[in-house]
Amino acid sequence: MQRFFYFQGMNKKLIIIAITCFSLIVLLRIQGGGLITPKTPGGILDLEFANSPAKLNETLAVWDSLVVKQNIWIDFLFIPTYVLFLSLVSIIFSNKWTNIFFGKVGAILARGAFVAGFLDIAENLLMLQSIAGNYTPSSLWLTYYCASIKFSIVICILLYIVISLPVLFKNNNNNGS
Repeated sequence: MQRFFYFQGMNKKLIIIAITCFSLIVLLRIQGGGLITPKTPGGILDLEFANSPAKLNETLAVWDSLVVKQNIWIDFLFIPTYVLFLSLVSIIFSNKWTNIFFGKVGAILARGAFVAGFLDIAENLLMLQSIAGNYTPSSLWLTYYCASIKFSIVICILLYIVISLPVLFKNNNNNGS
């Protein structure tokens, strides 16, 4: 019975975090809409992956610096929500697996979400420095690697979630019978 209430409380937290997370995604897309141009079709991603001074200057030349800065600062609010969302979902799914390996993978990925968040913070700080003109080729590569590793971790977590969905539905159907 105690486990039921634990998961009920976790589900309420998850719903609140999910709504906040998806609201911030919409806000980032709307606010950052001006960052999507013919020269920067990836929007803020073009800045995250600008791994040379030429790419950085090419990207920043077509943007309003205030819009870029605002987008990065909003992202600082987004980071804790997506980290908590991905971590909680990974934990919930890891507890649903009867296969020990996939259960452990979920527990590891739940921690990985925090690594992704840390890398995102580092990446944002580096981008703010780049926008201010305080960058080196090494700092641009560091920004690139932070973004690459962060997205790799997030993609792994999302794949785990997709793979785990049938297990969640199967377990819920078995519990409801």
